[in-house]
Amino acid sequence: MSKSKKIVFFTQLYYPDMTTTAILMTDLAEDLANLGLNVQVVSAQPTYLVKKRSPKKEIHNNVEIHRVWSFLFDKNNNIGRLLNGISCFLSMLLYLFKTHPNDILIFNTNPALLPYLGYVANKLRKQRVVILIHDLWPELPANIGLIKKDSLIYKIIDYLLTLAYRRAAKIVVLSDAMRKVVSSKISHNMNKIEVIHNWADKTRIFPVPKEKNSLLRKINPEGRKIVMYSGNLGRYQPLEVMLEAAVLLRNREDILFLFVGNGAKKPKLEAMASKANLNNVLFLPFQPLDKLAESLSMADISLLGIEPQNEGVIMPSKLYGLLAVGKPIICVSAPDSEVAQIIEGAKAGVQVSPDDPESLVEKILFFLENPDQAKKMGENGLNYFEKNFERKIITKQWYNLLSNIS
Repeated sequence: MSKSKKIVFFTQLYYPDMTTTAILMTDLAEDLANLGLNVQVVSAQPTYLVKKRSPKKEIHNNVEIHRVWSFLFDKNNNIGRLLNGISCFLSMLLYLFKTHPNDILIFNTNPALLPYLGYVANKLRKQRVVILIHDLWPELPANIGLIKKDSLIYKIIDYLLTLAYRRAAKIVVLSDAMRKVVSSKISHNMNKIEVIHNWADKTRIFPVPKEKNSLLRKINPEGRKIVMYSGNLGRYQPLEVMLEAAVLLRNREDILFLFVGNGAKKPKLEAMASKANLNNVLFLPFQPLDKLAESLSMADISLLGIEPQNEGVIMPSKLYGLLAVGKPIICVSAPDSEVAQIIEGAKAGVQVSPDDPESLVEKILFFLENPDQAKKMGENGLNYFEKNFERKIITKQWYNLLSNIS
């Protein structure tokens, strides 16, 4: 690809924001720049964890960043999040006309309707467009009851995004299940849909031995076994069954359930734990990126989950970090979920159903009572991660994809 041709990412979330999406988009843009591409990013001001204004324009690690205006309301407030997304969308629409007709434009799904700008770019300016689908709309909000599947708003969102998918040169999805759902929207045209997973960076996320883990010593001086969920405590995760397992194990003083992160479900989970008077549950806020290896390595058992109705709609990006720290994983999902298939295929863990806390307890106790098997599964997961989901492997896949767009 000619250095004069520019790759322009449109994403609400980017450096210095500290959400998973912001980190992934920053990794991707910077790696593509280091591989020789001319990369520019159009983003909003940081709103997640970072509460300070950044320059409207700067160059960071060889990537030219342009930050557009948008509202900066709390993301956990539905109205505020909607206003953030709408204002970001409109500002990026205006910026679209500043791009060069020869640029390759990449739109992700943050905010959800951002890919529609790809339709505008291709329809009016014949620009080449790539759409990166992190979350599939309108299915995702419908699955948790925010909108109804037979509503006008559902049909409008679906129509607008399908227009964008049809105009895109390539669509990148995060799983085979998601590829099947998207292909059904565009007359089963599988050729333009590529599966490229998210990733973890082995220089940031790696196993930290217990004796060297200062964070572990601080929060767990008693040396209890830790069953941990780390990530967004949001509406899309089956977190309640994990609390129910803690209730069933409340008399095991040697086990601590640790929830690390924030999100819309956190108050509900805290209320559940308080009502049950649980002493075996602890909540911690998001940990900074430089502490993520220590944080994830605190677990003796890592928990991961996806609601069955969200299969093909989302793909939990926390999977890759959990594999990278080499701990056994219990996946709370449908038996045939793609996440469970990856974990079981890697021999890195097991699956339990979201409505079965008794089975979750059984698997937790199995790992704790069979430490050699637990250790082996953790090692298997780490090996699988290094061969399949490490940052440089995945971003090179992106480089190859973009280099072949004519």
